Amino acid sequence: MDQLVQKNVTLQGSFSHNWPIWERVLRLLASGQLNVRPLISRVAKLEEWQSCFDGMAEGTLLKAVLKP
Repeated sequence: MDQLVQKNVTLQGSFSHNWPIWERVLRLLASGQLNVRPLISRVAKLEEWQSCFDGMAEGTLLKAVLKP
């Protein structure tokens, strides 16, 4: 922290989720008002988790859904 104070650096962060936000998102999903399908790049079996993680790390997948 001393380096931030000494150099007069502004540090800004954010916290983007809390329980009320999750409740709202779930309501929007349930009502069909929020379509997340365009964000899902791949739906795969749980056993294929490594290739999904690799794809997201490489930037070839945006989001992957793993199904047991």
